[in-house]
Amino acid sequence: MAIHGLNIAMAVFTALSAYGLLLYFEGGSDAARETTLLTTLSYLAGIAVCIVGIGFFGVQLDRRKSEERREEEARKAAEVARKGRRKPVKGG
Repeated sequence: MAIHGLNIAMAVFTALSAYGLLLYFEGGSDAARETTLLTTLSYLAGIAVCIVGIGFFGVQLDRRKSEERREEEARKAAEVARKGRRKPVKGG
């Protein structure tokens, strides 16, 4: 879920940013005059939600990766401890 949420938030943020840049370069001041306050606020709210989503899902993904790393280290430590307790094979 963290990976998908992060990807969606980043994609929407990138799309909103690209749309804003295209709007600016195609007609800058004309587009700014025609845009209503409600439209501007909705874009700002969308961008803010995306930034919060990127932060939230990024933290979740980092937690998940650190948990996986700790589990892997614990598994390796247990394996080394188990191998260390074995008696050498006699014979020849």
